[in-house]
Amino acid sequence: MDLSQTILGPILIPRADGSVDFLPDGALRCDASGMIDFVGPAKDLPPPLASSRKASGLILPPFLDAHIHIPQHPIRGHFMDGVTENPPEGRLLAALNRNVFPAEAKCAAKSFAQQIVREFARETLSQGVVGGAAYMTVHPEATEIAFNTLGELWQLGLVLMEMNCPPELRVDARKIESEMRRLAERFGRRYIVTDRFAVAVGSELRRVAARIAADFDLRMQTHLNEQLREKDFVENKLYPNARSYTDVYHRDGLLKRRPILAHCIHMRAEEWDLLQESHCVIAHCPTSNTLLCSGIMPLNAVKSRDIPYAICTDVGASPTTSLLAEMAQFLKVHGGRSDHATPQEALFRTTLAPAQLLEVSDQLGRLETGRPMSFIEIACPGTYGSADDAILRGLLELSPSQLNDANRPAALDDLEHAQLDSGLGLDLLASDVRETADRLERKVLSVTLAGHEIWRRDAGKIV
Repeated sequence: MDLSQTILGPILIPRADGSVDFLPDGALRCDASGMIDFVGPAKDLPPPLASSRKASGLILPPFLDAHIHIPQHPIRGHFMDGVTENPPEGRLLAALNRNVFPAEAKCAAKSFAQQIVREFARETLSQGVVGGAAYMTVHPEATEIAFNTLGELWQLGLVLMEMNCPPELRVDARKIESEMRRLAERFGRRYIVTDRFAVAVGSELRRVAARIAADFDLRMQTHLNEQLREKDFVENKLYPNARSYTDVYHRDGLLKRRPILAHCIHMRAEEWDLLQESHCVIAHCPTSNTLLCSGIMPLNAVKSRDIPYAICTDVGASPTTSLLAEMAQFLKVHGGRSDHATPQEALFRTTLAPAQLLEVSDQLGRLETGRPMSFIEIACPGTYGSADDAILRGLLELSPSQLNDANRPAALDDLEHAQLDSGLGLDLLASDVRETADRLERKVLSVTLAGHEIWRRDAGKIV
């Protein structure tokens, strides 16, 4: 099949240094094998002139979501239903027990697992998300269904839990090691050894998991320092002999396995030191952190230590799988608090940064010659004068004035100072997030991987 084609239109090109180039009148061409052989101004396009078409919107690399929960997809936007504003255990642990664990338990049924994975696949692709790192459940069969249904660019984990969760979601420590090894042998580096978090997994099981990860040269993923009451429970009740929440993972060997650590909000200096020394990476979830009143990840601390991070959704705590909506929330949360909260940073952290983090940047994230021609088109009427303008006004439909301190919900200040595990101002925050998602969820027009168009909005389905 000859995949030669040329796409003409405005192009956003993330670079390895975190910047983004903008070609207002660009051309992207691939050869017969689907590899890019030209990207640049259309006026410089050399022969041969393959069949060309005008793009319907902005062209940019596909999105990757490095932290998302597949079994929570049916309850996205309902993560906190029925949870009081200030439960004694904190909003996160209360929501897990009330809403999340019951949703995950349903995946014991094969037919239910098949249904939600198919819906997840369609929904994420419709948002231009072609892969990432996902949590499944404690059920090996459901995890295999996810592996077999989702594309090769999705890395997945069988979730480990053995305490502080319902009995039906507790793994059998005697059997789980063989299940993990079987999945590792079958799916190779697509399999991520997945420790739910220190609340639900004890040191003995975590050390077994870390050994398996080492045996198969696999990475791990978990959650860290998401909420203050979670941190207190881990450090003062469950692991009083550890120096910190992060030290629990350090002493059990998890930090040696190139882990993806979600959230990292309530960190002490020595914990940042451990992450930096261990070459960890962070999954930053600004919408989830806002709606759960968890706090605000200290972006300046992350950047000053040069710790890699990606912007992620954390569905179902976020109501949407749209990384455009997540980019907008990133800018709203960090704008005025960090000079690093720029439109170019937001785009880089949803495209090339997660490709690097997930070790797939040879396939995705770069619109460069010699790379697969993989891109998405996003509806953006109008013309733009710079990369920042194209991202802010074009992709996100925001103006600089919307990011000023005076226009942000006041409750964000409570989040910043980490005094809030309650719902102060939550209705206003949730309304703002939902309005943004409603505005941005239908902007992705098409998805192309290695020269093959695999999804179009006007078709309404995978093609």
